[in-house]
Amino acid sequence: MRNLLKCKRGEGYVDMCVGVIVFVMILVIAINIFSFITLRIELDQIADEILEASTYSGAFGGDSQDAYERMLDQYYDFDLDIGADEYFNSYYKRVQLGHPMYVTVSVDTYIKGLGVFKIPVTVTVTRSGLSQKYWK
Repeated sequence: MRNLLKCKRGEGYVDMCVGVIVFVMILVIAINIFSFITLRIELDQIADEILEASTYSGAFGGDSQDAYERMLDQYYDFDLDIGADEYFNSYYKRVQLGHPMYVTVSVDTYIKGLGVFKIPVTVTVTRSGLSQKYWK
């Protein structure tokens, strides 16, 4: 490496510049991968907490709405999709004991570090569970 830098023809300088550019691009890719992994972990926590509140109460309202608002205050803006295969009462969005419920949390973001170019990426997490409340 020292011999390349001592060379007076300029070849070592060009090689070193190309090496630095490649190193920076690899560093940007690694930082993006790390940020997507941490984003995915945060979305897992959000989905788990909202699903736990929903399955415990057996409905998508009240406790799950409180958990959703608490997560919005604690984290950032995210899209939430909730649902079930079968509702006991569709107006109140109640789910009978043992029936599946699901929560989908998604965030739209961009790959960072590419300058003017913005490549959109959507990170989505889906969790499902069973209702734990019996409705009469």
